[in-house]
Amino acid sequence: MESGPTNNQKTELLIAAQQKRIETLEHSFSELELRAQKYENEWSALYDQNKELRTANHRLQHDYETLRLQKGGFGFKMLMISGFIGFLCAALLCFAYLKLKPKEAHVVAFRKFQRENLFDYELAISQGRFDDVEKSLLLNLERPEYSPIEEELEFTRNLVEAAKRRCD
Repeated sequence: MESGPTNNQKTELLIAAQQKRIETLEHSFSELELRAQKYENEWSALYDQNKELRTANHRLQHDYETLRLQKGGFGFKMLMISGFIGFLCAALLCFAYLKLKPKEAHVVAFRKFQRENLFDYELAISQGRFDDVEKSLLLNLERPEYSPIEEELEFTRNLVEAAKRRCD
């Protein structure tokens, strides 16, 4: 018969296999510890990088808010200034339009007639010289520059005649 390994030999073989297995496990464990340490270091570096990025993001957001407020203030100021300048330009243009717009012919003629004759007519009427005023009104009716105000001149002549009749 063949003799098999004895109990001691089996035990020694088992112990050797188990030691080899333990060494393999210890080697795997040390590799895993190194890998875990490497991952922990990478995680720590990523955490630090994340913290730096969050800080930079917060700083950028703060700077953006500050710039937005400054720009908003600048925009509001510019809006107010441009509105005020627009108002001044509109007021100036309205004033220029009102001063420079062509006046109606009868208004211009009446203003000229008034400047030339009002004082003389008042003085003559107050002194009772109604005939002088009537003659002047008839002469003015014949002038071509007073043709737009013929009706007004005729009305004034009728008033002077009525005043003359009342006073006589």
